Amino acid sequence: MTMGHTDDGDRDRAEPTDVSRRRFLQSGAVTGALAVGAGAGLASAATSIDDASIESFAPLAVDPDNRIVRGDTGEVFTIRGLNVPDPKRMAITEQMRGKTMNGLINMITDTTNGWHPRAIRIPAQPCDIGEHPIGNTGPTWEEFAPEVIENETNEFMTMDRTLQRPPQPPAFTQEQLETYLQEYYDPVVEHCKERGVYCIVDFHRHWHEQPPGDGEGSGPTGMGPEGAAEAENHLPYDSEYTNYWASNAFYGTDHPASWGYVDQTFRNSMDAEYVTEEMIDSGETPYTQWEVNQALVDEALMFWDTVAERYADEPHVVFEPFNEPTAPGIWGPVEDYGAYMMKPLWHTFVDEFATPLIDTIREHTPDTHIMMGLPGWCQATQAVHWRPLPDDNLSITWHNYAGHGVSREANWLNEKCVGEGCWEPEQSQGLQEAMDVHPVAVTEFGWFDREYADQVLYDDQIEIDKWIRGSIPPQQSTESYGKPFIEAMESDDRISWVAWCADNRWLPTMFKPITTNQSDFELTNGNYYETPDDEFPVNCEELPCEWELWDDPNMGQYVKDTLAEHKDDRVPFPSEYNPTDPDGDGLYEDVNENGKVDFNDVNELFQRITAAGIEDDRRFDFTGDGTVDVQDVLALFEMV
Repeated sequence: MTMGHTDDGDRDRAEPTDVSRRRFLQSGAVTGALAVGAGAGLASAATSIDDASIESFAPLAVDPDNRIVRGDTGEVFTIRGLNVPDPKRMAITEQMRGKTMNGLINMITDTTNGWHPRAIRIPAQPCDIGEHPIGNTGPTWEEFAPEVIENETNEFMTMDRTLQRPPQPPAFTQEQLETYLQEYYDPVVEHCKERGVYCIVDFHRHWHEQPPGDGEGSGPTGMGPEGAAEAENHLPYDSEYTNYWASNAFYGTDHPASWGYVDQTFRNSMDAEYVTEEMIDSGETPYTQWEVNQALVDEALMFWDTVAERYADEPHVVFEPFNEPTAPGIWGPVEDYGAYMMKPLWHTFVDEFATPLIDTIREHTPDTHIMMGLPGWCQATQAVHWRPLPDDNLSITWHNYAGHGVSREANWLNEKCVGEGCWEPEQSQGLQEAMDVHPVAVTEFGWFDREYADQVLYDDQIEIDKWIRGSIPPQQSTESYGKPFIEAMESDDRISWVAWCADNRWLPTMFKPITTNQSDFELTNGNYYETPDDEFPVNCEELPCEWELWDDPNMGQYVKDTLAEHKDDRVPFPSEYNPTDPDGDGLYEDVNENGKVDFNDVNELFQRITAAGIEDDRRFDFTGDGTVDVQDVLALFEMV
């Protein structure tokens, strides 16, 4: 794997540019050249060389057909984009990763190198805001539940991993939040604007532990009723390993709060196969006795009361109030097969969780588009048919990975019924026509073929999910998952998508890791912020270092190519700037598009030298030094 050095925007060029510009203007010959083209004016300096410019942003809205549109023109706008790491995490690991956050944003928005995202999703993680461990500081499975470990038939028990212990809310103070925003988040939001992409502000709360069961009808705590139960959480609500968004008052906080646990436990106690609607209406069952996790809501409210006001006037910003409300999930079809038992839980979510977050944002900005996460790790799409969320400028988020049951059947749009009452995961994890109620934003999806990765890299260079917990990638390919999934999403103009993840560490990654001694690195107390700087591996001696995309069957190159394929499809950015290359040498001397090369082109390039994206536009690299600046204006002047 190559590891070179490229100028992707990490160095500060403000001072030398100003000096060169003064010298440039002091040249009598150049002053004359500028006078020839005085009609161009300084206004053009604000226009990007890229297809998009900061002047082309408009707040996004929702039209009567549930499509995201530009708020100013009503044109359909399909958001297609990429996820990146938390900017604070990126900053403290930049020499381990090989890029700064600005360098990463520059690279993945460089249209001259084939990158065409229209949005970047920026996670703001409570564990990073408050400088907590990343979650892997709890006991190992062997220490926590040795009786389950002994069951060698359970594939989940063979994993050498530790339990996740997420920070309990509130995970940060107001002062920590203000510092985080000022030092890390504000610069990224501004840089997205400069690079001509929308910025999705993502409050990235998501962890709680999911201990698998033993296959004999109980989870590690001995409380779970659902067999192997790979998808349900059987730890108590008040466990330090959980962050349920709601608890069940019928059973209390010392019991698990997953809907499956509540349902199965109650039916077992009643020796009943079914629970009738009349029983639920009586109020004497657990199905109507849900209570929101107020501490979790209050933490998110503190975040949004600050952040919504801070970015209220930024037309390129979109708000995602809560990344993944976890358990209790709401699983199943829109109707039948016990849907009536889950509806009270949905009402609790709408009234006590989602509405306070939406209202807080709307107190500061009536126009910013909101993407609202759903219970069950953003899977409860059927619930919006029971009751829409209370906002007209809102989409719902849906997350999907290649390991989901619905992906194994490629049934994302629910074109077939699977299981009794269409309840099986191959059906209930799909979109279930939620687009008829709200637009859908797929803010996470991805795939990763581990067998292929092992063929091209050493094992210890890809097993990084052991200590940097993202999603655990399934062994799937572009052909079996990525291509058909994106084609399905593109088939409906009410669906947008943002791929996970434009990183070389947070799985599933689009880029290969930098070859280094990752296996020898251990965090102090599982915490990046307690680990001394000199203990971090230095994978990149001199920033930035080159990143290499994963190719097929992994997701990197295919996602990049797909963004390029759709760069003008339902993306109403102006594309009016078309310089030309009269002599065919790969350099675009005709900067002002009039078909000839003269002093007017020198003036035009000079006016554009501060435009977003200009430093990476190799069409104007007349000096051949890998970047575009005032020296290239001088070089073009000498050519003319």
